[in-house]
Amino acid sequence: MKRYCGMKYESSDQRKPVFEAKGLETIRRDQCALTQKVLRNALITLFKKGIDAVRQYLNRQWALILGGYLPVSDFILTGKVRSKYRGGKEGPVQAVLARRMAEADPGRVIRHKQRLSYVIVATPGVSFRLKDCVLTPLELLERWDAYTIHSSYYIAKHVNASLQRCLGLHPHNVDVSAWYEMCAKPRRRIHYWPVSSRTRKMITSYFGSDICAMCGAKCQTQGRSKAVVCQACRVSETNTTFFANKRISSIQTAVHKLAKKCSSCNGCEEGGDSFAGVALHRSVATHRPDGSHMFGSYAEAVAAQTTATDSMSDDARLANPMANCTCLDCPATFERHRMRDLEIEAIEVCKCLELL
Repeated sequence: MKRYCGMKYESSDQRKPVFEAKGLETIRRDQCALTQKVLRNALITLFKKGIDAVRQYLNRQWALILGGYLPVSDFILTGKVRSKYRGGKEGPVQAVLARRMAEADPGRVIRHKQRLSYVIVATPGVSFRLKDCVLTPLELLERWDAYTIHSSYYIAKHVNASLQRCLGLHPHNVDVSAWYEMCAKPRRRIHYWPVSSRTRKMITSYFGSDICAMCGAKCQTQGRSKAVVCQACRVSETNTTFFANKRISSIQTAVHKLAKKCSSCNGCEEGGDSFAGVALHRSVATHRPDGSHMFGSYAEAVAAQTTATDSMSDDARLANPMANCTCLDCPATFERHRMRDLEIEAIEVCKCLELL
């Protein structure tokens, strides 16, 4: 298989060259968009500015990946699924996901040699096998409060591996793994999302943030609050209030523009709260004569027509379905997901400043 790349001139009067690659990860379908973008931009930077500029570029990209500032669409992988594997093995991660999807819903059977989209996720504080960490992109979008992108896996197995195959050649002989070990690794951004399940939550949901939402400086936490404003920002109350209101106003304007765009496409009435809205879930605790409790949904308790004493509690959770349209081929789905996350964060900041 031929593998090469370079800057191409097709005519004598062409001023700017065009990047051309054959056989590299920049054009392969089995790689995620993140690997394609990073490798392509790194090679173009190498041809134009040299190896030192490449290292600076990679440090910025690693910081974005580890910090959780890139969209989910950049991490989607695709792989073929076979109906049978040699020796009766369970196959790669996409085969495990396809089998789980078929067991949950017989109508979602993946055909032989059909490509399946998936993402590798992680839960902070919990270690699983790689085959237990695979989800569909839609499952990750819905469970944004419980899972996060497995950044170290994508960096080590995809981004750095593809970079090493190119930059490790003569005359550069770069050790990309050593560059990665020496780079600064920022703290991951907190996910702001309605609770999708009470049984699966990230450990970070039990701790409050200690990073100021306005200036980014480290400060003291305020209980389990995800948004906190330091004392230095609280001194200039007028400026802080202005920037908080400006942030939430600009985000909500962008949210409504995206909703209007989706409404013109799917024909549904879309608004700011039509994507990842919050629904009221009512649970019931039935007291038995022995003093124990039996938990169930409110509808099941009414249907049972028990004569015991019932105590109901309201629980706000992620609405099901999450949106009227969840087409993963449309970039608007991931953009609305990102803007919804930013909107909840801006609301939390305004609540911290007692503006709402």
